Amino acid sequence: MSIGSVFKAAAALKQGHRQGSIQGSTLQLGGAVVIDDSGAVRYYFSGSKAGDHPDVEQLLKAVEE
Repeated sequence: MSIGSVFKAAAALKQGHRQGSIQGSTLQLGGAVVIDDSGAVRYYFSGSKAGDHPDVEQLLKAVEE
């Protein structure tokens, strides 16, 4: 952890930002699925760690098809 991180954390605390209580399952990860009218999966993304997000371009392309 750098000294800059410490200052940023202190500034955030001063502004009132606090870690809240955990809600839901901490082991649950995000994902995205696009299914067409026939029930076929056109796009599937499963997060492997917290903060993983699907590629927006690919996701939009699958929705538009």
